[in-house]
Formats: sequence, C-alpha cells, structure tokens
Amino acid sequence: MSTPSSAPLPPSPSPSRLVPQLLVALLQRRRFDTTLRVSPTFPGFSPHSIAAALDAIPRLVLPRSPRRLCPQRPFPSASSPSSRRLSAALTLAFLSWSHDHAHAHAHPVQISEPPLRAAALALTRAHALSPLFRLLRAHAPLVSTAAITDVIRALGEEGLPRHALAAFHRMRQLRCAPDAQCYNTLIAALCQNGRFRDARFLLDQMERPGARCKPDTYTYTVLISWYCRIGVGTGCRKAARRRIYEAGRLFRRMGEKGIEPDVVTYNCLINGMCKTYRVERAHEVFDEMLRKGCAPNRVTYNSFIRYYSVVNQVDKAVEWMREMVARGHGMASMSTYTPIIHSLCESRHVTEARQFLIDMAESGHVPREHTYKLVKAAIDDAGEDALPAELCQSIEDGITARFRQVMQIKPIMRPVTR
Repeated sequence: MSTPSSAPLPPSPSPSRLVPQLLVALLQRRRFDTTLRVSPTFPGFSPHSIAAALDAIPRLVLPRSPRRLCPQRPFPSASSPSSRRLSAALTLAFLSWSHDHAHAHAHPVQISEPPLRAAALALTRAHALSPLFRLLRAHAPLVSTAAITDVIRALGEEGLPRHALAAFHRMRQLRCAPDAQCYNTLIAALCQNGRFRDARFLLDQMERPGARCKPDTYTYTVLISWYCRIGVGTGCRKAARRRIYEAGRLFRRMGEKGIEPDVVTYNCLINGMCKTYRVERAHEVFDEMLRKGCAPNRVTYNSFIRYYSVVNQVDKAVEWMREMVARGHGMASMSTYTPIIHSLCESRHVTEARQFLIDMAESGHVPREHTYKLVKAAIDDAGEDALPAELCQSIEDGITARFRQVMQIKPIMRPVTR
C-alpha cells in the first residue's frame, strides 16, 4: 500500500469550477488573505485556472463598457469609480492570494506569464493604470510583446489613447521590442479615438529607412478604414470629403511603397466613396481592383447597391446585384435585398418590392421587421395581391426567433423614468 505522503494529489481545479467559487467569494464579501484558507493537501491553482478567474473579475464587477466608435460623440463611462476601484483591488488581492496564501503548505510559487497578462488586462478594464504599470515593472522579465499589445488594445477600447501611447513607450523599460502587430494595434487604438495625427506619426516612423517594423497591408487598411468611417460619420460635407481624400492618399501611398491592397482595403475605400457620393471615383477603384486580379466580394457590391438605392436609381442597384451573382462573386443576402426593397417602396414600385421580398424569403433570408411591415403597408395602400399566408407565417416566425436570440445576448434598454 502506498503511504499517505505518496498518495496522488487532487488535480488543480478547472476554470469552470473556479469561476463560480470566485463569484461566491465575491458575493459573500470574503477577503482574499490568510483568513480564506484552503485544504492542506491542495496542490495549488494552475496558471490557466488563475488566468480564467482573473478574466472573470471584470465581468463580474464591472458592467460592459461600450466601445467608443465615434470620438466626436464619446460614450459615458459605464462603470462607476467605486466599482473600478473594487475590481482593481480584487484583481491584485486574488493574484497575490492564489500564489502565496493558497500555497501555505508549501513554498510560494512565482507568478507566470498567463496570470500576469490576465491581471494586466483586468487592471486595464478597471482604469487602474498606476497599479498596472507597477505590476508590469515588478515582473518585467515575464512581460512579453504580446501582453503589451493586448494592454494597448484594451486601452484603446476603453477610450484611453494617451495611456495606450504611454504603454507603448514603456516597452523599452520592460525590455520588450514592439513588432508590426503592436504598431498596428496602437494605430488602430489611436484612430478609434480620433488621434489621427499620432497614428500618422507612427506610420511615418515605420516607413523610415532602417526601421525595424515595416508597414504592411493591414497597417494602411486600418488607417484607410477609420478615415472612411469617421468621414462618413461626420455631419460636415467638407470634413467628410477631406477624410476620404486622406484615405485616397494613403491608398496611393501603398502603391508607391510596393504594398498591394487586399479586398478589405478596396472595400473600405469603395464604401467610403459611395457614402460620400463620389461614385465615379469608386468605379475607378473597382475597375483597378479587377485589373489587378483582386476578386471583389458581396461587401464590394453592396456598397454600390446601397448607393444606387439611396439616389433612387434602383434599376442600377438591381443590375449590380445580378452582376454579382452572374460573375460568381457572391450571393445576395439580407443586406443586399433590403436597400433595393426600400427604394422600390419609396418609388411606388410595389409589385417589384413584393417580388423581391418573396425572393428574399425563398432564398432563406429573413427580412427585418421594418422591411416586412413596409412592404405589407405598401401592398395594402396600392391594392396589390397580399403576400401568401404561409410565407407571412414563415417570415414572422423567423423574426420572432431572431428577436429571442438577440435578447439572450443584448440587455433590454428601458427608458429612464423620473
């Protein structure tokens, strides 16, 4: 028989078991210190389980903060300062307890890279930037370029571009060398928060002779995409055209540097030009796309279809849709049918709108509720034949099923009553 000392120790708890226990400790307001003891035979948490628990702390304490997609209209912070302080304190306390107090029966173990990265991201979500940088400096040998890249991405999502730049410049103190992905992530974070001048400065640094990290297709695509997105979102036509012009300049700059754009780059530029009514230039970019052998996809055609539907040239929109299917560049989807149907209803072509809705449903795409009601109202006003009862029931069931699926993911937004 084996002695008790040689008996196998129980395995480390999996993250699926540790996270509910962490939630119970939080609800009971238990402190992560020596008063929270574990069994003497407990072998200790694995780095993976500790990282999973640290990832769960911001989700349990902080509400989900919306992304700041439009820097001109920043979203208010979704979490209060007290909840952020609580999240930061729990992160540091649990990190220390899981490596020290939970191993009271043996020597404390050193922090490994996965828990350190998870703790850094949790502190970033809590806006605890001073503890974040102290933690990184204290464990500088474990800090990797990938971990700093994740921190920069999280800072951009939290609307903290200045601190994202600070994290990038502190990489030298942490003995990390930025790579192309780190540069691209920082450029995306700056553009996401409207810091285009800083993003262009980083691009100029990457383009200098002898630079360690050269720009690639993704670098230019990020800038072009955000220039077009911000340009379309602004209410000033002059400012919108200026943004699209800057995107076009970057697109030409890619060719001068010998970097071939991909289909995503073409789609971003074409979509921005169509939404700012520069369709002639969009056609030129589309022809160049075909000439260089870059096959367009459904997103490319949908940009032209939406433009011609908005300007009430629905015949050209239908022509683009049929050309997409004929060339084998994609199949019509809900985003393809919807602008055409709306344009047909607005121009009083009810028969064609009815047929397109039937084709859309028969091809397996459930229309939006607004589109479905718009076509039904137009049919009633024009005195056309009603939609088949079976088709209506199928569409309504699909709309209900989609609504239930969305409600499982998104919270219910109720109006504030006073």
